[in-house]
Amino acid sequence: MLADLRYAFRQLWKEPRFTIVAVLALAIGIGANTAIFSVVNAVLLKPLPFPQPNKLMAVGSIDNRASQTGDGDLNSMSYPDFFDFRSQNKSFENLALYRSESLTLTNEGAAESLRAQKVTGNFFDVLGIPPLFGRTFQRAEEKPGGGPNGYTAVLSHSFWQARFKSDPQVIGRSITFDGRPHTIVGVMPARFRFPIDSEAVDLFVTIARDANSIDGSKPETEQRGSHSLQGVGRLKPGVTSAQADAELTALAGALAQKYPESNTHFGARAVSLREYLVGDIARGLYVLFSAVACVLLIASANVANLLLARATVRQKEIALRAALGASRRRVVRQLLTESLLLAGLGGLGGLILAAWGTDWLVSLVPESIPRAETIHLDGWVLAFTVLASLGTGILFGLAPAWQTSRLDLRTALNENARGSTGRHRLRSALVVTEVALALLLLTGAGLLLQSFARLSQVNPGLQPDHLLTAAISLSDAAYPKPENSARFQEQLLARIRALPGVRGASTVLPLPLSGSNMTTSFDLEERPKPEGQQDAAPVRVAGDNYIQTMGVPLLRGRLFDPQIDRFDGRQVMIINERFAQKYFPGEDPLGKRMRPGFSLTDKDGPMREIVGIVGNVKHQSLRTDFTPEMYIPSSQFPLNTFSLVVRTATSQPEGSTAALRDAVAQIDPGVPLRRVGPYAEYLGLALARPRFNALLLSIFAGVALLLTAIGIYGVMAYSVAQRRQEIGIRMALGAQKSDVLRLIVGGGMQLAALGVVVGLLGAYALTRLLGSLLYGVGSFDGVTLGAVALLLAAIALLACWFPARRAAAVHPLTALREP
Repeated sequence: MLADLRYAFRQLWKEPRFTIVAVLALAIGIGANTAIFSVVNAVLLKPLPFPQPNKLMAVGSIDNRASQTGDGDLNSMSYPDFFDFRSQNKSFENLALYRSESLTLTNEGAAESLRAQKVTGNFFDVLGIPPLFGRTFQRAEEKPGGGPNGYTAVLSHSFWQARFKSDPQVIGRSITFDGRPHTIVGVMPARFRFPIDSEAVDLFVTIARDANSIDGSKPETEQRGSHSLQGVGRLKPGVTSAQADAELTALAGALAQKYPESNTHFGARAVSLREYLVGDIARGLYVLFSAVACVLLIASANVANLLLARATVRQKEIALRAALGASRRRVVRQLLTESLLLAGLGGLGGLILAAWGTDWLVSLVPESIPRAETIHLDGWVLAFTVLASLGTGILFGLAPAWQTSRLDLRTALNENARGSTGRHRLRSALVVTEVALALLLLTGAGLLLQSFARLSQVNPGLQPDHLLTAAISLSDAAYPKPENSARFQEQLLARIRALPGVRGASTVLPLPLSGSNMTTSFDLEERPKPEGQQDAAPVRVAGDNYIQTMGVPLLRGRLFDPQIDRFDGRQVMIINERFAQKYFPGEDPLGKRMRPGFSLTDKDGPMREIVGIVGNVKHQSLRTDFTPEMYIPSSQFPLNTFSLVVRTATSQPEGSTAALRDAVAQIDPGVPLRRVGPYAEYLGLALARPRFNALLLSIFAGVALLLTAIGIYGVMAYSVAQRRQEIGIRMALGAQKSDVLRLIVGGGMQLAALGVVVGLLGAYALTRLLGSLLYGVGSFDGVTLGAVALLLAAIALLACWFPARRAAAVHPLTALREP
């Protein structure tokens, strides 16, 4: 083997042009595969960073009216439903709740907004991660007031380092959030992160605050109709996910019978936590991985063609080896050693390219892809590179080696020996394969680019330019009553509207395209339905001037008026055009009344009069169709959590950020602003994944097209070199240059045409996999396929033209004198 390696090195060193071209082609293919595999490995293959991660399940409710509201499959659940699931199930060792929360740190200095998770006492027990030091929560700390120890908090490692300078004596210290002191009981290790698909969390608190009631109404932990919590559970030994899912379905059915007014439309599900986190991301990543695999196959086909051409030159050498006693197996082993050496060098170059490419990919990865921060070249990625290199070396080396070893010694040792027909056919087959694979990639890229272009042109129903947004959360301790929040919002909007360059300002919850949604049932006064059987639709709590500020058109009626639509005045609402079309077909909705199941207390909400109809807005996603929606004035339904929307005169609204912060601080310096930025960023996030998929697949398709053109050119150039005497004879017998051009170009175009036909058959099957990634484009789009076929034909024609011109320029006497 060492002798074979030394000889292989000498052979490659003697032919530097061949070696450089082959290694570069392989490095591109292997490097692209390694970079994409690093993403696939981190997001899809790497186990979740918890003990026995396959036992962890995401638990949530299922809204059977999802087709009406546009919600996803797995939704949030209510506290009472969760408590029933936790106490009655027999499938889970432990079942816990969590919910993202924004807390305001008020210990000292200016107010600071912190990212927190509100969790049940057994949350860390479910995940199985002990603290770095201290302890985690106890079940008793879920109770009102936090139990006997009062409110407690567990810090993340990064927050402990930044805020407390890694002080090991932090346990027992008090820290105040939202006006309530919390005792620090533990610090989590650096590797701990949950939820792992969101921004890093600063600290964890218990659900004890939700068990309190400030204004005498029913606390949230007792409101069965309030769905706002995510569940996570750990299966018992021997219990499958299907069994747990079936049990939760049965428990949800029992709750629907027991509490029909709140649970009639709700079921429950348990799915693998990994599956829940990955969602529909997997298909896009696997499509990209398949694309780079095609690029590697095309690169391998090119190298195989180079080896076949090189074999023609070396056939006398191989024949002499055989004549001196070398067996066919020995010859194949030597040639495979050279192929594996080439692949190894290509793999080394690919690893260098992947190190750069992975960093570039991480900079492009959308925020919605979980665990993007763990993408790097680890041991598994290195192992993949080694296997890819070995597999590639065998793939492109075996056929040429086998073909070369099948020599007829008498013919091979002849002075005038030419390449065999078998090698010519193999080279032609490789070119057909390259064209077919390139067509697949170009078709996929074309479809994704069309889809992205159409998605970019979707009208969201509002005017996103010149808008600045910010999130605000008022603490329950400082603003315990709805009137307090209403007064704060009123004062804040008055100050903001008076700022120079501000053309409009208002509030809303939830903000369109922010990823949040609120849905409520409703009853039409003229067509009431039995309790628990009402329809449901998304609801938006909007301030006065919100519709104008966002640029949503008023179609009929009026907008909210703060002078008329007061907290204690006539209760009103606005609906969108889609709501009017669906629930009031052929009627005039204005003046009609309906009762949304949305209330500040545990009682049913009041009847509200429809005073206006506005245009449709894309709230959940640019992909989804418009849904029926309701707007309730924040003056009549003030909430402590809301988003500010400010329309400025300048196209760079972020310039008003400082003035916005000052306006808030002048009213209450204890209220911080979060997520301040142009609203256009939300549109950018909505387009991030389609842009990522389209960009990468287009790059891979471009590389594939270049490699295919090189492959066709190489085959035609080799064919011309092998047929020089034949061409000379044809020209000596009267053939014109145009005849030679037609002969060479026609042969190459036949291969390209066959490749296009094979590729079209494959495209019909492959592009169906892209269905969920496309918007406004059919998976089998005739225009795209036709354009791709024409592009490949043009490239193939160009690749054939230059060798054909060289052949046509051959002088007959020169060609006939050649041996």
